[in-house]
Amino acid sequence: MSVPLTVALCSNRPGLLLSALDRLSGVLGPDDHLVVVVDTAADAATQRRLAESADRRRTVFFNGATIGLSYSRNLALKEAPTRHVVFVDDDVVPTAAAVEDLRTALTDGAHVAGTRITADLQGRRTPWWLTAGQLHYLGSHHPDLPASIWGGCFALDRDHARLLGIDFDSRLGRVGTNLASAEDTTLVRRLAALGAATAVLHDTQVRHLIPAHRLRPGYLLRRAYWQGRSEVRRRTARSGLHKEWRRNRSSGVGARPVVLAVLYTAAVLTGIGRELLDQARRRP
Repeated sequence: MSVPLTVALCSNRPGLLLSALDRLSGVLGPDDHLVVVVDTAADAATQRRLAESADRRRTVFFNGATIGLSYSRNLALKEAPTRHVVFVDDDVVPTAAAVEDLRTALTDGAHVAGTRITADLQGRRTPWWLTAGQLHYLGSHHPDLPASIWGGCFALDRDHARLLGIDFDSRLGRVGTNLASAEDTTLVRRLAALGAATAVLHDTQVRHLIPAHRLRPGYLLRRAYWQGRSEVRRRTARSGLHKEWRRNRSSGVGARPVVLAVLYTAAVLTGIGRELLDQARRRP
């Protein structure tokens, strides 16, 4: 017998929420529930429209301010009426097949499962400063490498995580306009280290809609910088730096991939240095 799911949508971008809700409405099963966490001080009209959309299968929570993605995801876990929760980002296009594949993985005993996430540039040409080696800065998997479980679309056995005392680390994940990350992969690593069963659905894909501003070099370098800060916060600065070099260098031969790998890894290193300095200043 398949398990019922709570699909959780956590967002600090009210402008994307209604279209994201429309996409999700077609993927829920008859026993599934939708939890929406609005992580911003939404205007009255947006609050009214979202509140009006709530019904017995959809619950909307308003944080009232921007508190952060980790807080919002932990709230969704707490309020989910089912044991199993599927997190979907507000700019990811899920499919009914992907949700059913996640449901099957959970039914078969996985404690955490994720899909492959592909970058959808929405018809734009790939700029020269972006290769497959930088797609992870856009929350998308390298098309020629194995996937791993990422927060854009993944499922979690909430009760098992609770039993192990694991939730999303509030030091990680985005808060407002910063680009901190790794709250998702850190949770998965901690679960796996304690024996949780993981499942990567390499043949199941969802699309990540990439807006134009995220293709600019400034955004990508800032995202790499925050990757460095996040690696320090989860105490993986050395291994994280090596990982980022390998990722950035993974896009083939020639001068361009090497130059870009040096550039983006330098941004990661800058973030590592800034975070270490900030932590040293806070010590008594």
